[in-house]
Order: sequence, then structure tokens, then C-alpha cells
Amino acid sequence: MMLRGHTGERECERSALVNEEIVYFIFQLELDAQLQRALNYEAYEAAQQIRAKRETVDLALRDMQERKAVSVQSSMSEEDALGAGAAQASLDLRDTMSEGLRLRSEMQRAVQEERYADAAKVRDMLAALDRQAKQAAALAAEQLPALQVVALRLGQRVVHRQHGYRGVVVGWDVGCCEDEAWQAAAHAGELKKGLSQPFYHLLVEVSDWSYDSAQPPVAYVAQELLAAPELEDEGASWGQVYGPDPLQHPYSYVLFLGQDARGDMLPCRQLRDKYSARRRDVYRPGSEEQEGGDNEE
Repeated sequence: MMLRGHTGERECERSALVNEEIVYFIFQLELDAQLQRALNYEAYEAAQQIRAKRETVDLALRDMQERKAVSVQSSMSEEDALGAGAAQASLDLRDTMSEGLRLRSEMQRAVQEERYADAAKVRDMLAALDRQAKQAAALAAEQLPALQVVALRLGQRVVHRQHGYRGVVVGWDVGCCEDEAWQAAAHAGELKKGLSQPFYHLLVEVSDWSYDSAQPPVAYVAQELLAAPELEDEGASWGQVYGPDPLQHPYSYVLFLGQDARGDMLPCRQLRDKYSARRRDVYRPGSEEQEGGDNEE
């Protein structure tokens, strides 16, 4: 892989904001697993402590999402205003998903403790939250046509068009949510398609960036700056173009289940749920599963 530009220039899209969001998500995954284990063993006191930690993480995540919403609104020009609305709707949708996980855990505990009246109340709260999530999804869908379509998917491996470093998609925003200082450092003002295009959360191949003890290699990159084999040549795969080597990154084992037959990464269910992404199965040629491309469930 041919890297281009000096180290500072190549890593100008390093994002502490995106890294923070990913770390919170990983904390949520770990705490949810701990909570489930505690409930399975009827360790309700431990479960209550874990639930309190989960709520602390959720509050920190909501605060971060509010900061992102403010950033995207303040950074966009007047003609990009619709992008800000869609970005806010996208953040609202993710917030309701996080709250839904907490409430489902609470309802499960109430049922196990035979507190059926409490379980019914939580069920009603979940129903109201589901309606709120559908409204947020509808708002985002209504405003997305004014923006560019999100062209990349979770787990898709990409190459930076200018700097040549490799990465994998772990999320996105429908508009830039970084602050003005980051935008200036990343030369975001020079983007041909502006700040209202999708910006992707990338785990960067560790060998392509310099070591930083304070933050793993995580980037925030505009859609116009990313290339993927199948976008350049329909039918081409990462494995065919760049080989079968898996991505190396300290977060990958948590967020992905492994590689598919094309060399892309398989996102875990919780990551798919966060972005309302459907499961995408890609089988190796000659396998027993039905061939004929990608199966979505």
C-alpha cells in the first residue's frame, strides 16, 4: 500500500470525537454483557450496580451527541441547513436505541423478580420509545434525499483517495459533526461537496498511522475522499484487489465477528442495530449456502 503525504498531513483526520463515541459504544456492549450474566445468575445487587454504570455511560453518550448536534448546526452554511436537520434526526434515533436497550434489561429484571406491574409499566415505556424511534427514522428518511446517499456500509474496507491509508467503516454521520478547529486542521473547507455529505467513522489500519499512546487510529472522513473496490469496479472485492489479510486494529475484535468472503468485515449485531443496518451474508464460492451474491435478512 502506497501511503502519501507526511505523517501530520496523512493523519489530519484523526478524530478524538469519533474515538469517544466508539469507546462509549464498546463500554455499552461490555456492560450489557455483564448485566446479562448477573441476571442469569440472579445476582440482582450486582446487576443494579452494573445498571447504574450503564446509565452513567448513556448520559455521557447523550452529552456527546448533543455536542455533535451543535457542531453540525454551527458548521454548516445556509444551503446545508437540511443536512443539520437530518444529522440531528440520526442522533435522536441512536439515542432512542440506547434507551431501548436499558428499558428491555429493566423489564427482564422485573419479570424475573415477579414484579409484573413494574414490567407492564416498562413495556408501555418501550412502546412509547418505539413510536419515538419511528418518528426519528421517518424524519431522517424525509430529509436524507436533500443529502448525498450514504454510499458505504458497516464493515466495508476502504482506502483514502488522497493519503492512501486503509480503514474500515464503523459508522457515519449524515453531515460533519466536528468542530471548527478540527475542520481547519483536516482542510474540510476544501471539500468539493461541502460539509453536508456523509462523514464516516473509520478504524484505520494500525500500520498506516503512527503510534499514539493516547488514542488508537480512528478517523473521520468525508465520503468524497474514500474509495472501495466495488465502487470503482462493480463486482470487484477487497480481497481481490488488496489481498486476504484482515484489518489490524485494537477495536476490531469487539466490533466485528470476522471477515466475509470478499475481505470486508462482519459487524456485530449491536453495531448493525445502532445504524439500523440489515445483516449482509457473503458466502465463499462453492460453499453449501446459496450462491448468487449477498443475502440480507
